[in-house]
Amino acid sequence: MGYIVNTTNPKKGFTLLFSSIIFFTVFINPSTFTFLGILFLGLYSNLLNKKEKNYILLLSIISFFIGSFNFVGLELLKSTLPILLVSSVFSLMMIGHWFLVDPTISRVGMKNIAIFSTSLSLGLSVLVFFDFYESSSDLFNLLSNNVLNNVMVFLYISAAILSFGSFKSLQEKSYTGVMASTGLSYLSLIVSLGASGTLILSI
Repeated sequence: MGYIVNTTNPKKGFTLLFSSIIFFTVFINPSTFTFLGILFLGLYSNLLNKKEKNYILLLSIISFFIGSFNFVGLELLKSTLPILLVSSVFSLMMIGHWFLVDPTISRVGMKNIAIFSTSLSLGLSVLVFFDFYESSSDLFNLLSNNVLNNVMVFLYISAAILSFGSFKSLQEKSYTGVMASTGLSYLSLIVSLGASGTLILSI
């Protein structure tokens, strides 16, 4: 969200909408650090000074990270990349929708997020293929590790193709290019959720 706001400069409503979605984390992990993260996020949403806003957002991110670390422990470190992928694709989808509301905003942030999502998807497919993530869960006993890894590699490559398609759609200068990009980001989000959810649950 911070990256989008700094590069794309959407109207304040976008920040409020994104913040309200993040607010629901309090129902998943109602801890002190989660409440702190929400407090800082609320301050970020209402401050006007751009430099101060970025410091407040950093405090919010740190608070949420500590709260998450206390919740799941060291597994959070291995889960960071798949979570980051889902977050980036979701951000692309959200700003794509916002563009349909406010077509005056810049596309630069959207393009960069699409390229980042593509690169991260490919990187995760390589890490899974070379067994960087080793399954230690009994949840997938019906499938062998090799089959499970192959499925996740396929899903990550599919997410990369869809994210790259979203980037190429943004090259189209007309309004329909963003509409196509938003639709592809939907598909990429579904595939990324499937791959990352499976990966995190199998760690």
